[in-house]
Amino acid sequence: MIVETIPMWTDQQTLVHLRDVLELFPANNWRWKLDDCDGVGRFPAGVTWAEFQVAVEAGAAVFDWVGIQQFADGLDQMIDGRIVATDANDTVVVTIDVLDSTEYKIVIDPVRSDTAASASAVALFELSPAASASNTTTA
Repeated sequence: MIVETIPMWTDQQTLVHLRDVLELFPANNWRWKLDDCDGVGRFPAGVTWAEFQVAVEAGAAVFDWVGIQQFADGLDQMIDGRIVATDANDTVVVTIDVLDSTEYKIVIDPVRSDTAASASAVALFELSPAASASNTTTA
């Protein structure tokens, strides 16, 4: 597995939003599930934070590619959480852990051809003006 970390805050103290992280991945047909979520913003279908938490805990916070982008667009900030993307065979292809408003830890399956470009994009994220640094490890 390829493990990348992206700071949630740039050197200029601007927030790197979840949407910024999602933009590192190409459009896909993966199933994006929130295993855990603590955040601030608008939640899908106008539900309250408490109602959304019930859906997350029940395993019902699942999105397609467009849906996860819309979810991210509604957030002001994701504080803590875990998002898991799986393919049609229910194989985990990407995991994004959001760690206490400090960083995104992204785990990518390097064996899959459709995630190889994503791994490169995540590794290059540090070169963009949106981020201050990124660290790569292989597990």
